[in-house]
Amino acid sequence: MTATVTDARPPYAVVAVLNPINRVVLRTPIGRAIKRFALLEFGGRRTGRRIRVSVLWHPVGDGGYAFSPATWRSNFEGGAPATVTHLGRTRPLHGTLVRDPELVAGAFNELLRTGTKPSVTGLHIPSGHVVTADDVVRVNRALIRFDPA
Repeated sequence: MTATVTDARPPYAVVAVLNPINRVVLRTPIGRAIKRFALLEFGGRRTGRRIRVSVLWHPVGDGGYAFSPATWRSNFEGGAPATVTHLGRTRPLHGTLVRDPELVAGAFNELLRTGTKPSVTGLHIPSGHVVTADDVVRVNRALIRFDPA
């Protein structure tokens, strides 16, 4: 039997309750204690409407990564400005959507090599498994890379 990467997000009902709470808490001093999550604020590509989502945040250099299967990620196709609040610090960053499964798998593997626990990626990754492009396609993940604006 081969090792399989699977989605490990909580059930939708749990997310539907926790996301509005996270959106508020991450903007308060209490948000400084929540290391794994960040609040992304960005404009909708077509509507211009302000969108706020909480994401599992992976700090990388002066920016960070968020992996997502959600449709909001398409707002970063071709790059877009965003405000990211993490550990109580709000700053402007530029997000770029990366859909290439090889590049997304490489980013997952790099995070795992640097000590990120598989449990904080939103995926169940069997111990010792190297994430492949096929895994990324199967779990419908893309990467939004955030760099200094």
